[in-house]
Amino acid sequence: MATKKTIKRKQVAAFTADNIDNTAPVKNILYELYQKNSQAYMFYCQNVKQRPMTQSLQNYHFVVPGYPLNSFGDDWDGDLNVDYFEPFPYKSLSPKMITELKYIDQTDPVTDYMKNKIEWQKACHKLKLTATFSNMMQKYESLNEEVVQCPKHIVEMAAHLDSDPDPYFNSSYNWYYAGNGNLQIVCIDWVDYLLYSEFTTVYLSEFNRNEVHPNPEYVACFNCDDDETIFETICSQNIIALRTKYKIFILRIVSEDTKIKIEKIKCCDSELPYSSITFDDHHKNILYATTLDNRLSIINLDRLKARTIKLTGKLTTLIDNWNTVVGCGRGYYAHVSRNSISIYDKRANNVIFVWKDLRNITDEISCNDISVAKHLEGTTSLYFATDHHLFLMDLRLFQDSKPKVVQRWTHGMECVPAYMSYCNFNMNKDIICLSSQWCEDMCLITNYNDRLIMESDLGGVTIPYRPPSILSTLKDAKQNMLCHDLYNPIDGRLCTAITGALIMEQGERYDILMQNSLGDISYHTLFPEHMESFIDDNSAQSLHNWSKNFKLPKKDFEVSSINNIASVWKQLKNSDILEEEGLVYKKRKFNEKDIKDIFDNEEIDIGLQEVWARDSTEIANDESSMALKLYFSEDEDTTIY
Repeated sequence: MATKKTIKRKQVAAFTADNIDNTAPVKNILYELYQKNSQAYMFYCQNVKQRPMTQSLQNYHFVVPGYPLNSFGDDWDGDLNVDYFEPFPYKSLSPKMITELKYIDQTDPVTDYMKNKIEWQKACHKLKLTATFSNMMQKYESLNEEVVQCPKHIVEMAAHLDSDPDPYFNSSYNWYYAGNGNLQIVCIDWVDYLLYSEFTTVYLSEFNRNEVHPNPEYVACFNCDDDETIFETICSQNIIALRTKYKIFILRIVSEDTKIKIEKIKCCDSELPYSSITFDDHHKNILYATTLDNRLSIINLDRLKARTIKLTGKLTTLIDNWNTVVGCGRGYYAHVSRNSISIYDKRANNVIFVWKDLRNITDEISCNDISVAKHLEGTTSLYFATDHHLFLMDLRLFQDSKPKVVQRWTHGMECVPAYMSYCNFNMNKDIICLSSQWCEDMCLITNYNDRLIMESDLGGVTIPYRPPSILSTLKDAKQNMLCHDLYNPIDGRLCTAITGALIMEQGERYDILMQNSLGDISYHTLFPEHMESFIDDNSAQSLHNWSKNFKLPKKDFEVSSINNIASVWKQLKNSDILEEEGLVYKKRKFNEKDIKDIFDNEEIDIGLQEVWARDSTEIANDESSMALKLYFSEDEDTTIY
């Protein structure tokens, strides 16, 4: 007889805290986890390990799990102090509008640019499908070297391909507006001014920091060409730089006899679109301008001369090739592209270090491209953001130390971050304001300004704080029966794309300004938590007062067609016979005699007969609801234990 083969089952080894060497490298611990408990290892991979794609997730793309990470030294024993995570000690009021309504008849230029591209792509897709199903290429015939015979559809498709509104743009957000934004605070002769751009014009208005209110009458302005929409506005001392698609305008603020005016100094042109402009934070007379082909123009504002440099790096395509250059102190500047950061020497303009480890420090591999970067002036800290995260990079460069990322936060914003600003926070911290072009996307992250030199395990990690948005204010207003004009709704106006955001310190509070593409500026107020009971929030009433001037043009109703819906109406009419699960129920007409018999037989509380017989006009107001008297009487014990 054949012997039966015994099947040996693999026993799951115990993997507990007692038999884990917490001093071993993480790779060794994970290997032991894989060997001893494969099910636990799979659970770990689903939650923590890098994900090549997010299509399998059941939640929204922007709420994929993320963890605030910190780099530790080789001698770290794995222990964390009780104060490692710090709460955000401030709260925010709902935002308020501080500018008057204008451009009511205009549409959002940021999203219009994207809509035109999307409509072109849809039409292109339809033409390709038609050509495929109709076998258009089989009808193509070459008569000679100069003459071909082809269907009209192929000619139309070729003409449509040539009509691409922007062959360099194919993104989920308008990166043309990304960078420093179109909103800045400048100081001229010890007076604060608000510098902002709307469509093709830049304005300069007085700004009251205490009341957070700009003067509605501007003191100076400059208008670019009619077709030159301003994408980015920056200022250094009395020099203003404006970036359009193919031009850079360099302006000067001149103060004469208590009057301020803006003069044009120079205009630079490019065959390819510009991607960013920045002033060097150390050498104030240097302006950096980059194009889609990774070319850098270093403009000396004293001499008004530019030097063009071809930045190193692999250039695979010009489509969506956003990149920028930021000054990093006295001797270096950094070229930030979609997936790498290169450090250059200012004197020789040679690359001295290239960082390409972005895909190794993100949870989602396929959707984490760099979209904005900001260098903190006077430090070696470089903050940059991707679709899901905010990173802090240590730019210190020594023989035994190279620039590296030391911290990571998950911002949780719905859209790609496009703007970043910062200011001092309390005594020894910085607060980073990160915003996208969606009106609800803005978060705040605080961090110690000496993080690069302090011990990593000492704590101080703060979860990003997201203040309420302008749509939250609208929701509160509608709950209070405000902003409810059905003929002039402001919902669409409040969803206009954001084109600039900045944060500024004002005593114990912090004010955040956000501007949309139609010139509406809102502000948030951050205040300490202990002052919450002393602050009144009137944002809903303020939004209602602001929306009173929003009047849309009236449109006449026109009858486009009249259709015969008799067949539909016949199907919608109720039948006297209802059939459900094989049972036929026939509706009976109302019979008052049956109701009277029910009362006589005392099948229903006799007390309801008086109400039934009473005329409806005699029912008192306090007896409109009889539900309270159906189950209890005065002699019953209604105490609930």
